[in-house]
Amino acid sequence: MSDDRTKRGLRDLVLSLAVVGLFVGFLFAVVWRPAPEAVKVVDPLPMLQVAREQAEYPVLAPVGLGTDWRATSARFEQGEASSTWFLGYVNPDDEFVAVTQTDGSPEEFIQEQTVQGSPDGTREIAGQTWQQYRGEDQQSLVLSGPEGTTVVTGTVSYDELQSFVERLRT
Repeated sequence: MSDDRTKRGLRDLVLSLAVVGLFVGFLFAVVWRPAPEAVKVVDPLPMLQVAREQAEYPVLAPVGLGTDWRATSARFEQGEASSTWFLGYVNPDDEFVAVTQTDGSPEEFIQEQTVQGSPDGTREIAGQTWQQYRGEDQQSLVLSGPEGTTVVTGTVSYDELQSFVERLRT
């Protein structure tokens, strides 16, 4: 009789462990998240060449950034009435900085690129007056003129954005 109890006790223990194991496996499957991807680096030069050939405004890109700056996005979109150039970077501190340009409607473009940022003063850069915009997670510098609108935006300070603007060339 005690042999029977031992077998039944062992069987119950194995079944209990199996149920607990299934529960732990389910929790692991629901809660587990893969590690985030490392920053994907792109070569912006091919798209920059396309943008400079097709855009009706002087397309800007930074020069002289250190090798620890990583281009993460470069795209040029040609629409029927306007075009848009976007070039995004991650700086050495893993902060985001980008330059975006369009020859389309400035109001909608500014609101989109500044993520509904609010005007926050102005600053003079190389003889031009740039409008500052402050959003929830980012700051932006905006320059609008007859050739189009340029927005330099990022998760860095206005001073760092200005440094980026000072590196922009056509």
